Amino acid sequence: MFFITGMSTFTWVLLAYVGLHLGHDYVSYFKGLSLDSIILTHHISPERDFVIRVRELFLIIGSFALFIEIAKAATSTKFGPTETLLSFIISIVFVVMFFMVSWAQNATFLILAMMSLIDATGGFIIELKAAKRDISIG
Repeated sequence: MFFITGMSTFTWVLLAYVGLHLGHDYVSYFKGLSLDSIILTHHISPERDFVIRVRELFLIIGSFALFIEIAKAATSTKFGPTETLLSFIISIVFVVMFFMVSWAQNATFLILAMMSLIDATGGFIIELKAAKRDISIG
C-alpha cells in the first residue's frame, strides 16, 4: 500500500520516462518508441488531424499526477513530512537530470520537473497550513 499512497506519483512518471530512454536495450517493446512516436491519430476533418505523441502522453499523465498529489495532500489525514520530503527529493532528481542528462534536456521533461516542483511546494504549504491550524499560538 505504501507504493500507492506513500510514494509520490511523480516517482512513477520519472521511472516511466527513464524506462522509455534506457529500456531500449532491455525491453523489446521500447525498441522503436521515442518521444515523437505517435500513440493516437484521429481525423477531425479532411485537412486536420488530432495527434497524440508520447511527449503529449507524458504531459497528460503528469497533469493527472499533479492533480492526484494535490488531492492526496489536501484530503489525507495521514499525509506527513515523509511524503513532502519524498516529493522534494523527486523534484531535485528531475532538476538534476534536466541539467545533467542529454536526453532529458527537452521541454517535456522541463514541464514535468516544474509539475513535480509545484507538487512538492503545494504539499509543503498544505502541511504548514494544517500544522498552523493544529497549534494555536497567542
